Amino acid sequence: MKTGNGLTFLGRLLDKVCAADLLQSEHRQALSARIEHLLAETGLNRLQFGDHIRVEMNELRVWLSGTRDLTLETLTEICHLFHISIGDLVTEQA
Repeated sequence: MKTGNGLTFLGRLLDKVCAADLLQSEHRQALSARIEHLLAETGLNRLQFGDHIRVEMNELRVWLSGTRDLTLETLTEICHLFHISIGDLVTEQA
């Protein structure tokens, strides 16, 4: 993305995005999708889910949007609620 005057604005932005950041974002999105799938499977809505893991709705929305990391403690609460291991939570489902 070079122009006669160096990198374009978009090119400079893309140069700052590293592969690890993109992978982390993909993992957050996959985890969010997995949790949404488990909610649908169990019939829990987001409010009930938040109550079970003791999380405010605003924080829950941010997590489920895939824009913020969950702590190990929160992942453990989620696994306890769904009676699964952390490995089962993060393993890609077919």
